[in-house]
Amino acid sequence: MSEKLNRKAILLAKLTEEELGDLANFDCKDEGMNKFLKKEAYSEQQLGMNNTTLMYYEGTLAGFYSICADSLKLAEEEQSEDLVYATVPAIKIARIARDVKFKNLEIGKFLIDHAKYKALEIDNEHCGVRMITLDAYLNRVEYYESQKFKKNEHRMYNGKNRTTVSMRYDIYSEAFQDLR
Repeated sequence: MSEKLNRKAILLAKLTEEELGDLANFDCKDEGMNKFLKKEAYSEQQLGMNNTTLMYYEGTLAGFYSICADSLKLAEEEQSEDLVYATVPAIKIARIARDVKFKNLEIGKFLIDHAKYKALEIDNEHCGVRMITLDAYLNRVEYYESQKFKKNEHRMYNGKNRTTVSMRYDIYSEAFQDLR
């Protein structure tokens, strides 16, 4: 059972040089994600490869996500009256994690929702964005489906040993229309 997330106790901040010291104690129990945050996120951000948002909860680093530009190729059967192009602009959640100390607070859901708002803001104010994409670890696909992401079926790479599943969220979906 999840505890209630106190939204007044949340501070969101873009990763800057000043925050680098806060990263040392972050542990999401995934060595690759921990390494990315502690050793790669800032330098990649400086090179224009991503932007990382940190989430502090009650003053402690609780989670983060990194986003970058992306595009999504649609199979012909996925195209529709309002999705007429074979490739659509997207924002990718390249990395997302929460510290294990905050396991029961739905930090992941909050970060995903914040990334959705960011994509909508980019679409409304800067450049076109239609989808949010991510590559989900196999054991997290069901979780992302509960957050309204769908598998990119034509990108399942049948026959290959995959550790992730390509997924997407349409920011123009009915579930998100009230925010537009």
